[in-house]
Amino acid sequence: MPPTRKVNTLTIKSNFRKQRGLTLISFGIVMAAGIFVAYTAMKIIPSYLEYNALINALATLQEDPGASDMSAVQMRRKIIASLWVSYASDNIKDEHIKISRNDGIKINVKYEVRKTWIGNIDLILHFDKTVALRK
Repeated sequence: MPPTRKVNTLTIKSNFRKQRGLTLISFGIVMAAGIFVAYTAMKIIPSYLEYNALINALATLQEDPGASDMSAVQMRRKIIASLWVSYASDNIKDEHIKISRNDGIKINVKYEVRKTWIGNIDLILHFDKTVALRK
């Protein structure tokens, strides 16, 4: 018979205190929070990329020296065409673009994006951008 070994319970308890890390439950909670944030980001980021394309389209129109001589229809077409090239023409429609000619030319694009989030809960994003054209 092999000799019996006496185990020191104090040593075992101190080893448990030194062990650190996530338990299975806390790991599941962290994963659920990470998935929640990633899912929300996947819903929101495309709308902000579309808004960024709108800002670029308006900046291009603003830098165009002949833009102040264009009609409102031509300006709208140029903005929509620039958005279409950028694959960002899903939510921004012609009726969202307002052009005013009092006190210089101002172009305002105001629109809203609704994304289904979870079940019957929607994310509503409001975008509003105004630029003034140079003469």
